[in-house]
Amino acid sequence: MLKQRLITAAILIPLVVLSILKLETSQLQWFIGLVSVLAAWEWLSIIGINDVIKRLIWVVGLILVVALIAYLPMMFILILALLSWLAASVVILKYGHTGLPARLAKLFKKTRFGIVCTFLLLTFFWLSITILHRTPLGPEQLLYVLVSVWLADTGGYFVGKKWGKTPLAKSVSPNKTWQGVWGALGLSAVWAIVAYTLGINGDLSLLLWLCLTLLTVMVSIVGDLFESLFKRSFNVKDSGNLLPGHGGILDRIDSLIAAVPIFVAGLMLTGSL
Repeated sequence: MLKQRLITAAILIPLVVLSILKLETSQLQWFIGLVSVLAAWEWLSIIGINDVIKRLIWVVGLILVVALIAYLPMMFILILALLSWLAASVVILKYGHTGLPARLAKLFKKTRFGIVCTFLLLTFFWLSITILHRTPLGPEQLLYVLVSVWLADTGGYFVGKKWGKTPLAKSVSPNKTWQGVWGALGLSAVWAIVAYTLGINGDLSLLLWLCLTLLTVMVSIVGDLFESLFKRSFNVKDSGNLLPGHGGILDRIDSLIAAVPIFVAGLMLTGSL
């Protein structure tokens, strides 16, 4: 399993980095579109849409939704994304230990609710990447967000494994701990300072850059837990098996689906975008 994970990572990471740094935004948006479509395919499978034809129809629907929402004002799209992930954070913080109350548990098992979440959250992800990438520092800042989330995962895993005692959301993901969260934030903060010295922050002060990074990382954890809520609601372990040793596409980008829109919204609200 570890060998498969390393081989897959060795192939995918250079591909992703080169795509972000070398492709024009008009090209990258199609690459991200493919990733989003594959993630949607897996998410629709999680919520019980197993008929291939129906799933294809809904995936085409996602593409149409992205095309339509892209015409809305950029600020409106990002504020809507911010509010959506704020609502998801409230759900995780309030019910992470006790489990969802009956009414919410029933909602998460509804196919229609799953479709709405799939469409909205993947649309925000797809469009926010496009919005960010076309700015002067966009490629570097997009790569910065990806590395921030990857380092947060690494810091959270090792600190949580060594010192983790206090559950973060035991009814959603029993292995995640608050100690792991602090490890994720600590390593991300170090990376934020390094990136600041390289000028990736643009016009943001060090304090604002740190705050935005830490907020992005915290919401990325919510993204991971939010996907887990759906998998638990439908008794699914992995979103798929497309990536050997890593599971599905959705399992790999669930944190980024939350992180990228929040980061881009933060840049906009601070006047840096």
